[in-house]
Amino acid sequence: MELLVITLVQANPAREGDAMARIRLIADSVRNAPGLLNARFYRGKGPDISYFILTTWENSEWWQKTQERHDPRMLLLNSPPDIFLAPPDQWLMQYIWGYSRPLAQSVVVAAHLALVRPDQTARVQHFWLESLRQQAVEPILAFALLARTLEEEPADAARTPSQTLQAPELQRRPAGQRPMFLNLLSWPSETYQEDFYTNEHYRNMQGLLNSAGFVRILKLDPL
Repeated sequence: MELLVITLVQANPAREGDAMARIRLIADSVRNAPGLLNARFYRGKGPDISYFILTTWENSEWWQKTQERHDPRMLLLNSPPDIFLAPPDQWLMQYIWGYSRPLAQSVVVAAHLALVRPDQTARVQHFWLESLRQQAVEPILAFALLARTLEEEPADAARTPSQTLQAPELQRRPAGQRPMFLNLLSWPSETYQEDFYTNEHYRNMQGLLNSAGFVRILKLDPL
């Protein structure tokens, strides 16, 4: 199963140039990793300078083999001091849904990160999928994906030896921890983005998310 790895880090505004140079070096390293299917790098808009890295791997085995040399989080941690304000956040996820319109260029990009209550996970996933499928009918989106953090590990008695070994390395969600959803969206223009956000399906979905957890929206520029 493909593995999606999301890495988010905030740069020191006083060293913005150094941060950009470091991100470009990391991009060159990660894109040469064996087992990598896709890598996308973004710079966040707004007063807080952040970088958002999305990498997709063939499976968890390839990720484990290449972590030491090509893990974006480790590469960021090994950066010179003071370039980034805090250690990067990272989530390991599985794809739920994806959409791509090859003829449409991704100009405007946003990432929606939603932390939801465990008892609302199934409901949020169902309604989010339905909302995206409804809006994908119209030619508004250029690209979109929905993913969620890996499921919590089964009980020790139910684990196979390989599962026991892989659990810490894959950073699966511990029992009781809130699941995280990622919805990455892009549009050909700001007009299409506005049409998407004013759609009834999106407004209903945002209402559910606000009642079921916490949502953070990042406006992004592709690098």
